[in-house]
Amino acid sequence: MIPNLSNFISRFNQYIQHITSSNLGTLILSLSIYLLFSSIYFPESVFKKLNKSFSQNEIFIQDFVNHKIDHPLEATKNKDEGDHFMKRELRISPYFVGKIFHLNALKLFYLQSLSLIAFIWLFFNTVKKLMQNDASIAFWSVLAMLFTYVGHSFNYDTLFYDSFAYLGLMLSIYFYDKKVSVLFLVFSFFVDERAVIPSLALPIYFILNKYNLSKIPKKLIDVFRLLIFKNKSFYFVALSISVYVIIRTILYVQFNLKTPVGSNSGVTIGFALRHGANMIFAIYYALKIFFIFPMVAIGTLTVKKHYWLAISLFLIFVACLMVSTSVDDVTRSMSFSFILIFITFKLADKFNEIRPMKHLIYLMFIIHLITPTYTLLLNLIPIEPWRWVKLF
Repeated sequence: MIPNLSNFISRFNQYIQHITSSNLGTLILSLSIYLLFSSIYFPESVFKKLNKSFSQNEIFIQDFVNHKIDHPLEATKNKDEGDHFMKRELRISPYFVGKIFHLNALKLFYLQSLSLIAFIWLFFNTVKKLMQNDASIAFWSVLAMLFTYVGHSFNYDTLFYDSFAYLGLMLSIYFYDKKVSVLFLVFSFFVDERAVIPSLALPIYFILNKYNLSKIPKKLIDVFRLLIFKNKSFYFVALSISVYVIIRTILYVQFNLKTPVGSNSGVTIGFALRHGANMIFAIYYALKIFFIFPMVAIGTLTVKKHYWLAISLFLIFVACLMVSTSVDDVTRSMSFSFILIFITFKLADKFNEIRPMKHLIYLMFIIHLITPTYTLLLNLIPIEPWRWVKLF
């Protein structure tokens, strides 16, 4: 039985390798994965529209977003800083997408679901390239990612539009050494400001892609020079953050658009500690076992005595954790850090650990598939499969 299963998987992997030898084949595979995943986790926006089951809160949010689409630069009036609507004042990328393409709030959620196809394509091709053109690792990695909150969000989310930021960050990884990454990063930052911190990992990713590990210096001054002065990604990230800050400042001065912070607004260091053990689960569900990837990368760089790269990645990872636990919606917040996992993929390539990585990805996919996914919004909320059955 086991040998037959091993043979079947091997032949299936060969088929994946064959079909994705062309861009058309990769697109067909991406669409097929999307349809398969959506048959299990049906898009919530479509389900609730057909089932007429949007909550009153979701209806309020859609009304708010529709107003912002019509008037994206108009400050919300009569709202206190503890109101979540105030936190969405500067998350204007979805509003402008809606305005440009004449989409209302609900259609933006439909678009968010469909954008998962692009996310799958980008994720697959990025991992395939990092894994020495091994399409099988890319395929199973995509599936493993889909069954984390990052993947679920595209179909599950009917409140926030975070998935547009995940797609923007994925594009910034795909085009990490291209000027167009600035556009994708600024777009992501204006979906949610929590996308800023993980973007800081791009200069490290650039170094690992452009230099042999033996050529990467270990002295602080040399690493500093490589991270900043000889690093396209650093300039692109720095420019993106600068543009973001400048635009935010202009929007605040001219239109009184701002993001409230502080305990009264539910944004303060350690705020999520009040959830107790639920906070730990919430962090896990964001990336599930992918959560260990940044730690593996930090450990690997440390063992190879690239201490300053390890420290840089460690600080970024800790910052992501701190930001995530400074708000109620821990799962959503931690999900933005998913782009850190590509550093681990690159290190696996550099140390020729392709085969062990493949076995790990198999195991991850099985665990992610058979374990449920929750998101923390005041309470841990399960993401239910087979919701479309309730339509009949």
